[in-house]
Amino acid sequence: MTRTSGKTLALLLGTGPQDGATVAALRLIDAAIARGHRVAVYAYGDGVRATTTGTATAPVVAQVLRDGVHGGLASWVVDRRAVEACTGAEQVPGVVQGGGGDLWRFVVDADVALGVAR
Repeated sequence: MTRTSGKTLALLLGTGPQDGATVAALRLIDAAIARGHRVAVYAYGDGVRATTTGTATAPVVAQVLRDGVHGGLASWVVDRRAVEACTGAEQVPGVVQGGGGDLWRFVVDADVALGVAR
């Protein structure tokens, strides 16, 4: 059972599913949740593709969301405009479309905010 430590990590993901930075970010997210930290991910630009079904990262994102369900430890929002640009792309279940207000709330509520971009 995961123990909540009260720390919250906001992660802004702007790199695609094939990028090494995305893989590193997913490992960080997984480790944070396993240690009982809350993680709020906001994906934008190419980062939206990391949550698209059929990519190598989609099963990892799905597992992170499943693991985070217990104790409400994970939130994953993708930029609505970036999703619209990926016409026909389906997101992993549990990923929510949003916008700048969601990003702002994640950053304001976080103890630590990190950005992953190129």
